[in-house]
Amino acid sequence: MTTQSTTIDAPTDPPFGRLRSLTRSLGQEEVWSKATAPVALAVLIIVFSIANPRFLSWPSITSMLADSTIPIVLALGATFAVTLAGIDLSLAATVALGSVTMATAYQAGWPLILCCLVALVTGVAVGAFNGAFIGWVRIPDFIVTLGSLSLVLGLGLIISEGKPVQIPEPALTFVSVHSLGGIRYNFLIAIGIAIVLHILLFHTRFGTHVLAVGDNTEAATAMGLKVPRVKLAGYIICGAMGGVGAIMLTSYIGSSQPATNTDYLLKAIAAVVLGGVSLFGGRATIVGPVIGAVLLTFLQSGLTLLGVSAFYSPLVIGIVVIAAATLMRGRK
Repeated sequence: MTTQSTTIDAPTDPPFGRLRSLTRSLGQEEVWSKATAPVALAVLIIVFSIANPRFLSWPSITSMLADSTIPIVLALGATFAVTLAGIDLSLAATVALGSVTMATAYQAGWPLILCCLVALVTGVAVGAFNGAFIGWVRIPDFIVTLGSLSLVLGLGLIISEGKPVQIPEPALTFVSVHSLGGIRYNFLIAIGIAIVLHILLFHTRFGTHVLAVGDNTEAATAMGLKVPRVKLAGYIICGAMGGVGAIMLTSYIGSSQPATNTDYLLKAIAAVVLGGVSLFGGRATIVGPVIGAVLLTFLQSGLTLLGVSAFYSPLVIGIVVIAAATLMRGRK
């Protein structure tokens, strides 16, 4: 009598397999770095809405989104600098100088559209200055932008003599006052810019070059990429966002602002860190910094709504940034 042996395979357990896969995914730093801003924003909204139901009222939300416009635009610019493994400390000063040159052109009787163009060109010029010294002269980005911060701020104060200039143009204030479906035009413009920069960074050859240079400069050079040109272009985009921020600021308050608001620089860098952009360069996202800027604006507004002194705002933002950087430590 012959016996036939059969081999029975060990049963698989799909639910447990999926659970293990999910656990491994949640343990990856990449996942947490991308989820930091959205999760933190959701938690913040829940906490503040419980503490004060007015926080989630539609007028409050639209007002906070409008307030996040300038931080969003500056965070988008800072994203390109950080993606190149650099930083731009002159971003807030660029906003101030762009505002001043815009007001100067307005006082000279120039049409409003040309005044806005002057602010944009001012930002591009500052970015080109930074990019040229970082890319071709090879001075560290921290030193160059620290020097240009003082240089640009000084120019703004000299040109304006430290005095703000009123620009009472209804067409300028229109984007900050009027809305589409309850959402103000300045916020919609910022989102439109974010979409364009997302396409530029992730769907063009230039964007691929930016990511490659930020990831490994030596390898990018060996591949034949013109590293100085890529850095120049990246910092020009960063400076251009400073010019756009100047237009947005002037539109929002109706006058030029020759003094630098360091809060803008803090929020821009903080939003980039919260958004999951690698501090070592080479990895980036556009959506993340946008959510990060909205998160910081909601945080500041929520604290104000709860009656917390404005003096605590920089302290809280600093803690949030350090916590986010800790979650991203070693990410390359």
